[in-house]
Amino acid sequence: MMDEKQEKKWLGPLIKMMLSLAILFPLYALLYITFPASVVAFYVIAAALFAAFAPWDELKRRFLS
Repeated sequence: MMDEKQEKKWLGPLIKMMLSLAILFPLYALLYITFPASVVAFYVIAAALFAAFAPWDELKRRFLS
């Protein structure tokens, strides 16, 4: 029972981070083609910010309904 709660605790942020990386991939690809220096760091930082501040409830309602 406790393992299930702990698993759900870290699974939510992990899923949000993976979705953020997927959503920001086109921007990353464009920047990598045009200016490859330090773009990987920008990609990860932008995905983390998107994961932290995205309106997840609205996105769930829009895309999963």
